[in-house]
Amino acid sequence: MQVSVQSRFFPAVLAGLLVVIAGCNSAKPIAGSVPVSGTVTFNGQPLEQGEVWFAPESGGKGQPATGQIKNGKFTMVTTASSPGVVAGKYKVSIISNKPFTPPKLGTPPDPKTGPQPESLIPKKYNDITTSGLEVDVKAATSSLTFALSGE
Repeated sequence: MQVSVQSRFFPAVLAGLLVVIAGCNSAKPIAGSVPVSGTVTFNGQPLEQGEVWFAPESGGKGQPATGQIKNGKFTMVTTASSPGVVAGKYKVSIISNKPFTPPKLGTPPDPKTGPQPESLIPKKYNDITTSGLEVDVKAATSSLTFALSGE
């Protein structure tokens, strides 16, 4: 009986891929990270969807983190495998755009002149340098609130 190299090679490759995939799904927190969650409102109403971004203050300790906003609530993660935020001072930006319908197939639009996402909140909140939002993460919190306002 002949056994081809392919029939012996495939199971080994498959086993290796399963080990890699299993290792990628383990959520181990980064040292010093704490759970952070809260709410975002715009003109007193929960912000339906968007993203919260934390950027460490210049020279401070900490790591960038992000959280998806759903029905006004968010939970921060530092990386896909590390829930929470490393303690430290952060500048904050919040982005919330109307859902975007991509153009029909064909020639892709020019990113400068093509359709642009329409923000549901004032654009000043989209940038850490203009948002005016800051947070000092010292311990775990589930009550962080960002109350945005404007037209």
